Amino acid sequence: MEVKIKWSEPIEVFKPGKYNTDEKFIEHLRKFIEEYANSDFEKPGLFMFLSGQIKPVEKLSVVIIEGTADHTIKERLVKKKGHVRELKCLYKNYKDENLFIKIGEIEGVEQTPENVQIIVCSLIDYVSPSCMEPCPKKPEEKVIIINEGNFSPLKEVYGKEEEEE
Repeated sequence: MEVKIKWSEPIEVFKPGKYNTDEKFIEHLRKFIEEYANSDFEKPGLFMFLSGQIKPVEKLSVVIIEGTADHTIKERLVKKKGHVRELKCLYKNYKDENLFIKIGEIEGVEQTPENVQIIVCSLIDYVSPSCMEPCPKKPEEKVIIINEGNFSPLKEVYGKEEEEE
């Protein structure tokens, strides 16, 4: 499977430490996403939370990577209860960091829940986001991921390294 992901510009989110509990942080994060006017949140695809800075020099690290095929990204972030563990990790470990979200649009493969899960697991495997566990079952086929748009701190290509050497 070869897939292209077109990443958006980073969307700045507030610092988690602004709130005195993780529940308050999660509640405000969901509210922020719900009210944020960005059409990228209105479609299915991938999203990643990043911590760090953009100016004067971009220094970002991937904290969470998720995806959805059958809901919009907004629905996935606002309504889904399953994000709580990762979001609590975000709060606990990145209190004083700037947070950003980037949205990834999947191209070149049908966006089924299975395919999105395979892509997310492959990305988690390649990138090891700090607030996520590895996927319990590895994708059976190798996934080549080509990142476009504003994909940093990701590499441009994953899954082709050994062929190029």
